[in-house]
This record gives sequence, C-alpha cells and structure tokens, in this order.
Amino acid sequence: MALEAPAGYQEAMERGARLLAVRPRTELEMRQRLGAAGIDQLDVEAAIERLLELNLLDDPAFSRQWVDERSRRKGLAGDALVRELTAKGVDRAVAEETVAEAGLDEVARATELAASWIRRVARHPLPIQAQRLQQMLDRKGYGWDVTEEAVKAVLPPEGWD
Repeated sequence: MALEAPAGYQEAMERGARLLAVRPRTELEMRQRLGAAGIDQLDVEAAIERLLELNLLDDPAFSRQWVDERSRRKGLAGDALVRELTAKGVDRAVAEETVAEAGLDEVARATELAASWIRRVARHPLPIQAQRLQQMLDRKGYGWDVTEEAVKAVLPPEGWD
C-alpha cells in the first residue's frame, strides 16, 4: 500500500513539471511561480527540495544554458548576462563564474554587432555614427573600452586621431 502525497505537494510537483516542460527555471523562479499559484509555502518548499534532488532545478546548469543562448542570440556582454542571471535568482558568484567560464570574446562580438548595424547609421556624419554605434553597444552591456575598439574597427579611420 503506497502512501499518497498531500494534495498541495502533488499540485506543486505537477505545476513544477509543467513549468519545466516549457523551459528550464531557476530555483527562485520556480518558488515564485508556485507561490503565485496559491500553493502553501510548505508544499512549495517540499516540491522545490524534491526537484533539486532530481536535478530538475539546477541554477549552475541554467546559467550555462542562459549565457550560451543569450550571448549568441542577443549579443549581450558579460556584465549584462550577470545582471540577467542575478535578476532570475542565480547567486552572483555562480553567474560571474559561468560568464567567465564561457570565455566570451566581447571585442569580437561587439565588432560583429557594430558591423551589422553600420547601415543604420551610415547617413550620419562620422562622429554621429560613432556615437550611435557606441550607444547601441552600451545597451547590450558592453563597456566603454570594448565599444570604442569595436566602433573604431568598423568605421573609416578618418577623424579618429
């Protein structure tokens, strides 16, 4: 005769499974989503604990996948990725380590992005082109030194000295 799990715990596990079927989640995201569904906090914690035991919730693995996808698809810089991960509840040290392990070549990626945007700013004078490209890269989280190097790589050398 098998013991039956409490209804709240069962509901938390079922909802958790549905959420994870859509995409991986962080521990914090899962806790928030289950709590927002009105599930008792003790049942949420028990379900989180079980999902962790089953390795269905794994913040470091989530971080690796997030960094890979967002850096490739969105062209985000390391600092922006760390901010996104910490906003999702990943420990800052884990987020920073994941970004460092990814070995992102920010200058190369920023240069690639700047080159893809050059047609958008080509009608403007060189200083305005440079300013607009730097602003675009800044919004992606690239630092000043990286944006300057990338912009200089894609714009003609006149006016930079």
